[in-house]
Amino acid sequence: MKNVLIAAKTAEACKTLASFIDAAEYDVTTATDGITVRSIDITRFDFIFVSVPLENENGLSLLTELRAMTEAHLIAIVREDAAEAALKRLAPIGAYIVTKPVFKGALMQAIRFCETHAGSEIVFRKRIAELEKQAEQDKKLTRAKLLVMTKEQLSEAEAHRRIQKLAMDLRVSQYEIAEDIINGLLI
Repeated sequence: MKNVLIAAKTAEACKTLASFIDAAEYDVTTATDGITVRSIDITRFDFIFVSVPLENENGLSLLTELRAMTEAHLIAIVREDAAEAALKRLAPIGAYIVTKPVFKGALMQAIRFCETHAGSEIVFRKRIAELEKQAEQDKKLTRAKLLVMTKEQLSEAEAHRRIQKLAMDLRVSQYEIAEDIINGLLI
């Protein structure tokens, strides 16, 4: 069973939105303001719907804040005339936009869309993390080469070969050798 949080301005709006979601598949929790949402452990939710505005805030800021705290699918429910502005603001955080008036079909379509694209998003995030790690390792290796070049008066190619040879001799990665050189443990 998946967990859903619905935040809307009134309890009646929360109840209406909850009635659109299949109770057999989803466990629904509701809130009528940002303060209540912030007091809930949101990490347990798979989907978070925020119908804007809320009682004490516009709701878009809340969604941005929630993105930093959860990997849940965020879905903003906005007036049609505010959809474009909401999209510009929420697209960078990966929130989905549904326009009012909301119908069961539109809400369930948003859920299915998010579920379908969740796998590709995970793959992209893993790839981004791998690339960031590789970039960090490349920076350290470059810094270590510069230190070797300066201390040993070697060319870049010679410094690179020196790091490669040390890595092979010590049976560790070039990255580990680079860290040791930067930390002053080698060379």
